[in-house]
Amino acid sequence: MIMKKYLLHISCVFALAIGMSGCKKQLEEYYTNPDKTTNPTIEKLFSSMMDNNRVRPTYWDLRTLQFNQMGKYCQMTAYLNELTTYSQIDDYIQNRWNDFYTPNNQGNNANDAGSGSGPLAQYRTMQRLFKELPIDERPNMEVFMMAGRVLLLDQAAQMVDMFGDIPYSEAGSLDATATISNPKFDSQQEVYDTVLTQLKEMADWFAAATLNTVATSAFANQDFVNHGSLTKWRKYINSLRLRYLMRQSYVYEDRAKTEIQEILANPLQYPLVDGDGVGDNYSPVNTDVLVFQLTNYTNNLDNAFTEIKAQAAPDYMLNTVMLPVSDPRIPLMFDKFGVTINKVFYPNATYRAMSQQWTQVMQSDSINYYSTIDSTTYRFNSHLPGIMMTAAETNFLKAEAFERWGLSGGTAAASYNLAVRQAIAFSYYLHSTNTTQYEAVTQPSTADVDAFMAKPAIAYSGTSDEKLGKIWTQKWLAYGFTQCGQAWAEYRRTKYPQITVWQSTSSIYPLPPTRFTYPASEKAYNTSYSSVQANDTRTTKIFWDVK
Repeated sequence: MIMKKYLLHISCVFALAIGMSGCKKQLEEYYTNPDKTTNPTIEKLFSSMMDNNRVRPTYWDLRTLQFNQMGKYCQMTAYLNELTTYSQIDDYIQNRWNDFYTPNNQGNNANDAGSGSGPLAQYRTMQRLFKELPIDERPNMEVFMMAGRVLLLDQAAQMVDMFGDIPYSEAGSLDATATISNPKFDSQQEVYDTVLTQLKEMADWFAAATLNTVATSAFANQDFVNHGSLTKWRKYINSLRLRYLMRQSYVYEDRAKTEIQEILANPLQYPLVDGDGVGDNYSPVNTDVLVFQLTNYTNNLDNAFTEIKAQAAPDYMLNTVMLPVSDPRIPLMFDKFGVTINKVFYPNATYRAMSQQWTQVMQSDSINYYSTIDSTTYRFNSHLPGIMMTAAETNFLKAEAFERWGLSGGTAAASYNLAVRQAIAFSYYLHSTNTTQYEAVTQPSTADVDAFMAKPAIAYSGTSDEKLGKIWTQKWLAYGFTQCGQAWAEYRRTKYPQITVWQSTSSIYPLPPTRFTYPASEKAYNTSYSSVQANDTRTTKIFWDVK
């Protein structure tokens, strides 16, 4: 497959492209009309924010960013040990940056590579339109403003996790004030504080909200993620709070401990995406927060994997974490694969990943003799949903909180056990979404899962540090191949799983980076870049990366 991508010219990216008069018309087009309609409306802009192929698993995002960069850095995906394997691919990082600040999801072909929904730009337009509404019409649209803010806050936190300081509070001035300004870089701590403070406000707003009939109908029609359910929005918001409070908990522990205790001790006020206590048989489609593929989407992820040899099973994941305990997810996540000789296919006898420590030549010569990513679940599945929050992630976060701080509202063991069971059930759910089953695989039985959970390497036993290691490793595994960004963030925060990092002989890129450096547009056109330039290195750590 030839990679295709609509790229904005670097000097025409967002309002950050300061002083480029030739780009002003294009900038104005994006900011007065980001959803490319004659009369943008708040509810349609909200839907457009959700229509985000940086959340849905699609070729472009996974091929260029998740598999090829973030997945490598935490060995969520396999990769060839090339000299520059840890180098940042600047064009792809520019794309990711653009997709937060400018809409790029407006094509009519669902198979196109357009990726991001430009949540910041779209929300700034929503804010302007809301202010222009007559006072008596605002109650009809307020729920869209609140839910849209939640989407923006989640994406802003993810930008911090990748870059550190970002333009945020002053970004989007063109639509807000009709002037092009030079947005400052907000400190990453300030952005996280804004995210957490406003998510708490959103949690309380949705808990008390009663929508009128107009708002109820409009929200149900436009909300294709939670289908207008205020309860599901409440659960999603509080699980996001749990994620980002825990993400910074080794820096701001008192805040994390206090706010998480409030959440866990008050499940009626602060419900969570936790599966309501159901493990083996919980229903991800009804419980989790997922973005489904468009009905006219027919592509799959095979090229995203194979173009960079990421179809190979990851060494540490399969050989160290899963095979020694006969993990029931193995046939759901991997194919044994094999070799073709004289047009005859000879399948490999067992599941096994090739070593991530081999030379590039050895890897290239051996790839067919080892296991690969599963064809049904991942490579040829056109129906994989985008994952915004799962019950398993929430329960792993709860388990960590209970283990570290002894909070009330549950136990670490119960939350961990539930999370692992849900993660297994979720793997089968992903497998079942494919209407073409390339091999017959049944859902692991409760008896099989019970036997798996009793194994010493999985059972919730050992010292507190050992228990935390199990929580973090199993959470990393549960993120799977389409959430490499979350896996990379948690790897940097916890230093789990305890992978052996292959070291390149490159003097510039010997090891994986701890963050992305800023794209060319910022360095060239945003004069505020000077305030962050000194720390714009690949080895500068995000503020929560302190272990």
